[in-house]
Amino acid sequence: MPIRPYPGHQTDILPYKTTLRAAQPIGSRLTVPSRKPSWQDRYRTGAIPACNEAEYLPRCLRALAGQDTLPPHRVVLMINNTTDQSVDTARSLRPSLPFDLTLVEQCYSPAQASAGRARRDAMACAAALSPADAILFTTDADAIVRSDWIAQSLSAFERYDVDAVFGRAFLDPADIALIPAHLHADDDAELRYGALLEHMATLLDPDPHDPWPRHAEHSGASIAVTMAAWQRAGGIPDIRTGEDRAFYASLRRAGLRIRHAPDVVVHVSGRLVGRATGGMAETIARRIQAQDAHVDDALESVSCRVHRIRRRLAYRTHLAAAAPSLDQVEFEALWAREEARAPDLQPKLLARADLECETRRALRLLAWLQTRQMHVQDDPADIPAASPVLSGASRPVGIPG
Repeated sequence: MPIRPYPGHQTDILPYKTTLRAAQPIGSRLTVPSRKPSWQDRYRTGAIPACNEAEYLPRCLRALAGQDTLPPHRVVLMINNTTDQSVDTARSLRPSLPFDLTLVEQCYSPAQASAGRARRDAMACAAALSPADAILFTTDADAIVRSDWIAQSLSAFERYDVDAVFGRAFLDPADIALIPAHLHADDDAELRYGALLEHMATLLDPDPHDPWPRHAEHSGASIAVTMAAWQRAGGIPDIRTGEDRAFYASLRRAGLRIRHAPDVVVHVSGRLVGRATGGMAETIARRIQAQDAHVDDALESVSCRVHRIRRRLAYRTHLAAAAPSLDQVEFEALWAREEARAPDLQPKLLARADLECETRRALRLLAWLQTRQMHVQDDPADIPAASPVLSGASRPVGIPG
């Protein structure tokens, strides 16, 4: 049976520090089953940072309440630096929700106030109110999670034996018309190219925990993580913006297994005036005024991606010889550190003007790989230590240019 919220917890709004102090012993009071529960039976806690989100909170909370089969047991709403009616709005919705809604109010100083800090604290509070084997979920206050969001996330945990699941964030269809057509076209081109890079990587260096199809997004609008993995990674990094990508990097450095699940989906607003500095709304507004000269910094040229994979394969071969007992988790942690340290592996921005040419190169390379039937192996031990496709010069021999 699912573990229920501790009945004595006060869910009405409290100052943030008071709530955390009261919450610290709660996890130990919850009864944890003697057997390991199935993923579907684990306690599910959501964490949502919110700043002046009275307009969007009803649809966000109702979407969580409207999960087809597995709603959360508890949702922590971290209402920070708010001047609108967010608190009253959330409180008015509480009687209609099938989960325990914990409202936490916090007013950060100007030096501390940020989306990153709010998400970090929301997740910390959610963790403090959850048992040790819980799954923590986080999304945005302006997001509408799909009705199977939790079920699909849990399915990914079970099917791929992972510690964290990143989903995809799409624009709310109602807001698509607010954004110029040329920005949609640019975004589609970036997404297509990113998918080609990921598909290519799954053929050259298969990951049994994250096979194709997969994506490369790391949005705070859709993250699910086990309590143990959240703790091992050190929680959400305490930075002002980009905390979602930084959390992904922390998970990798900790050697944790991650699934980029294409069937875990949320829709976010296409508003042009957002709440977070450096967030999606700011990016859209900036690109309407003048398109960025470079594509998303998660993308790189085909040559850079192939070089990265080639170095990873060589590093695995080196470690296998130096430390034969090294397991995959330990390798992933060491590789993440090597990737962050090595000068030749540092990210190189890809000019938007080069995207079309790089897309053609990626298509040719992918076709070349597929004709040679380089499929994902079932056993990570079967992955070759070096690939003939990647041998030789920095530009792989025999790969179409």
